[in-house]
Amino acid sequence: MITDIQDLEQQKALDHIRELMTAHWREAQDAQDDDGKFGIAFKATFDHGASPTKLKVTCRIAKTISDEIESEVEDPRQPKLL
Repeated sequence: MITDIQDLEQQKALDHIRELMTAHWREAQDAQDDDGKFGIAFKATFDHGASPTKLKVTCRIAKTISDEIESEVEDPRQPKLL
């Protein structure tokens, strides 16, 4: 069973991947090899040791271009401290 926080973490990671893909699609195509092949790799790292959870999504294109987004995912079940 997937919890609310897992859903939030996964959704936020996918949103960041979409954002990075949109931002770097043209660069990836420009980096294609002679056969017309190119790749975009994404890595999502979650730090559950932090509160709220820290999320970093890294994008790598053709081994030369990289970008990343860092964010936090708050557990909706935890009360907010003022």
